[in-house]
Amino acid sequence: MGKKTKDDIESSAKKGKRGKVPFSFLGNQFDTIDTKTVKRHILFLVLASVMAKLLVVFFTISVFHSFIDLFDIGVYFQHAVMPLQGQYPFGAADFQYPILVFVPMMIAIVPALLLQNAMAFVYTFQILMVLCDIVTTLCVYLIGLRLWDERTALYSGLLYATAFSAAYFVITKYDAFPACLLMLAITFTIYGKEFKGYAASVLGLFTKVFPILALPFFVLYNSKETSIRQEVISAAKVFIPISVVLFLPLFLLSPDTLKIYIPIRSELGFYSNTVTFTLYSWINDVFKLSVSIEAISAVMYILMGIGILAILYIAYIFPDKNPKLLIKLILCAIILVIICAKVRSPQYIVWFTPLICILAVDDIKKIVLIYVVQALAYIEFPLMFGAFYTAIQYTEPMLSSGWMLTLMMFTLEYLALFVCVWFVVNPREIYTKIRVVQK
Repeated sequence: MGKKTKDDIESSAKKGKRGKVPFSFLGNQFDTIDTKTVKRHILFLVLASVMAKLLVVFFTISVFHSFIDLFDIGVYFQHAVMPLQGQYPFGAADFQYPILVFVPMMIAIVPALLLQNAMAFVYTFQILMVLCDIVTTLCVYLIGLRLWDERTALYSGLLYATAFSAAYFVITKYDAFPACLLMLAITFTIYGKEFKGYAASVLGLFTKVFPILALPFFVLYNSKETSIRQEVISAAKVFIPISVVLFLPLFLLSPDTLKIYIPIRSELGFYSNTVTFTLYSWINDVFKLSVSIEAISAVMYILMGIGILAILYIAYIFPDKNPKLLIKLILCAIILVIICAKVRSPQYIVWFTPLICILAVDDIKKIVLIYVVQALAYIEFPLMFGAFYTAIQYTEPMLSSGWMLTLMMFTLEYLALFVCVWFVVNPREIYTKIRVVQK
């Protein structure tokens, strides 16, 4: 055999590296990344994600003497059994979930049936959510590779993996599954896999509604290289068939199923941990101004509509594809919906934490703010729940020290979230760029 030339060796090394690089399904984006580095980063992130969940359980129970909330998983178990008994699960008032919730539910019910033990369902469901969260963590890392260098991308993944309040809700609720689909949709879109991005976002709609918020931003983002008309058609080709399969049969069987996909849930009243209730408590109870909570809520929904339109306009007016801007706008849309609605659950922090971690990793001040937001959210739930507030009211008498502490806690939590989002989004920078574009 002849002696290999330098070009032969380099070519062979490149082929070997390319063939073993993870995530090659996203394209040739990883040709210049060392395979061993990527695999080492993946291992770190998986271990950090799992370890964070274990530490959250330990500290919650052993240090803070609080609880791991299994109520929702109990509801999932009850409704997973119903189809097996010939019952229709979507009629119950306490089960307001789209059809794809049954993917993890029916997987988790199998070991429970085999072992005749309901806790097997709980543990299996938790494992499935942890797996979804690992996928989310890797998506944070992959997106970080597009925005930052390899080390910073790793830090963004570690930042999300150690977001302990989000980790608590990963193992106690269902939101890790839709959040995973949202992050997959963003990852696909940023890596130029437009069809997969649309598909993941639409599938997310049938797990929980919020992933569909990203869809119009994907259309505007992708249209920078095509046209809005073409991207609307492309998105419709994905949305219509998926909707026909996953929505139409249930709707024909029970038209009330439509309510699941309407985010304004009037029958639930005003939750005590919302911005609306917090503002009402300050205005009506502390400052004694006669303003109804319905009026405050109406203003909040108007602000939501105006805000969403403004964010879409920003996405429309920018001439170039900007992945970082795409993430910022989706983050703002999700935050707007959360803070303006009259119903909020603490686990909604899972919806936006991955996006904030991607954007905040370049600045220590932003990182500190993320952990402040996580700490306040963790204090809200599980530490304060039941003792200081329930879903619809504060537990202490009005204007008592406990009541004021609860009000101050929610006020501080929302202020911290606002400051954190302000720093990671940097609206002044966006405004400056808009002025340049409009000139």
